Amino acid sequence: MLDDRLQAVADFVQDDSSVADIGTDHGYLAIELFKTNNARRVIAADLNAGPCQAARRTISEAGFSDSIEVRQGDGLAAINPGEVDTVCIAGMGGKLEADILEVRPEVTARLQCLVLQPQNGFEYLRGWIYDHNWHIEDEKLAKVEGRVYQIIKATQGKKEPLTEAELILGPILIKKRPALFADHVQNNIEQLDKIRQGLRKGGSHTRDKLAEIERRIKLLEAYL
Repeated sequence: MLDDRLQAVADFVQDDSSVADIGTDHGYLAIELFKTNNARRVIAADLNAGPCQAARRTISEAGFSDSIEVRQGDGLAAINPGEVDTVCIAGMGGKLEADILEVRPEVTARLQCLVLQPQNGFEYLRGWIYDHNWHIEDEKLAKVEGRVYQIIKATQGKKEPLTEAELILGPILIKKRPALFADHVQNNIEQLDKIRQGLRKGGSHTRDKLAEIERRIKLLEAYL
């Protein structure tokens, strides 16, 4: 059984998709996609041998060795163009997730759906999505062990760039205001406040940076 974070990722994958789970770790998401989402094909990929071995063991114990293929490779280097229509990348930094998508444009261009769960760098990742002719179709929040996670579903097609608040908080999250939205906003404010406290100790040469952080905090406070 998946935790709420990975379950939210799985929920964004359409039935009958062909999916690659990049950074599969133990293969739990890959198994869920095959079992519950009726995926036509699931490839579980990871950079390192250890997670690949763990995934093969988990998948074998679940009885899906003939159905889910485990591959060792660096991001989308493990995937051939057109092999899958959906890619899931969960548990990495937002910039790394963007880099993974950017380094193999011949693979990314033939995808229909991206399901991304960044640990940080949310603003960067959302900007990358819109800069590369994708857009955010849906978003969710999930809470695991007190931490709020953001899950992003993106599909192909150019749309208007996001506002600053939408880049930080998420355009669909702002629109839907789900149950964890206030926690989500507060977490972002707290992160900025830590930066503000550090800048206040830096003297006059940090004045401009401090003013910018305070402006962003006020921007986000309007969403509480």
